[in-house]
Amino acid sequence: MSSFFKRIFGDVGNPLTDNYAVNRMRPPGAVDEKQFMALCIRCNRCLEVCPYGSIKREGVSPTIGTPYVFGENRACYLCMACMRLCPTGALNKDLRSPEKVAMGKARIDKSICYSHLFLREDVLPDHTGGKIGAICNTCYNVCPLQERAITLRQNLFPEVLDGCVGCGICVERCPTRPRRAINITPSGMGNADEAGFYFQKAHKHYEKSVDQASKKAQTPETGALNIDQLLERKQTLGGETPTFAPPSDVIGPATGSE
Repeated sequence: MSSFFKRIFGDVGNPLTDNYAVNRMRPPGAVDEKQFMALCIRCNRCLEVCPYGSIKREGVSPTIGTPYVFGENRACYLCMACMRLCPTGALNKDLRSPEKVAMGKARIDKSICYSHLFLREDVLPDHTGGKIGAICNTCYNVCPLQERAITLRQNLFPEVLDGCVGCGICVERCPTRPRRAINITPSGMGNADEAGFYFQKAHKHYEKSVDQASKKAQTPETGALNIDQLLERKQTLGGETPTFAPPSDVIGPATGSE
């Protein structure tokens, strides 16, 4: 990727070929993907307020400019700050409880998970890069919703529960390489082609609206806003910047209530 695109979008790899199937989630509170693509105005407020640097901006792809969390690099720590700043409702600002977040669901690959291999074979196969079985349980130890999102069966091996919200902390900390033994299947960004279609549709609708507003502005008696006024109104979207505690080296369990 050229230095120009890196300056604009950051180090996003190759979004045209990157796998959308796992570990690439919308920020917490994101509405249905079709609606999200129509509502998100790429204002970057969610990126700016995130105290952990978890939210990135999509590069050259059908979802260009939209926010996402890539769990393998930096997971979402469920501080819930981004939702309070979203001006359009692409992120549901009424959501308060981390337990109600639905970014995706984790899935464990038992064929490479150290704990599952140890339980089944007692020794790690050669392809894992190790010779001695190991009890890992890192995903359980770092999960902010222990015993709701993930548990340890027989106190030995991790198992994902229905309470998983898809924050991706387990993915970020999983020690297996090059593939992770635990991955998030996202509830959004799962179909790049579909997202691109709805982005194009929303963009055409926007252009049509601007054209109609320009025509109305030519007749002052209609009371319609001209283009400058529309831009000024757009800049006033949103509210006050929320306050939040700085990130800590030790992340405790997320708490909250509706």
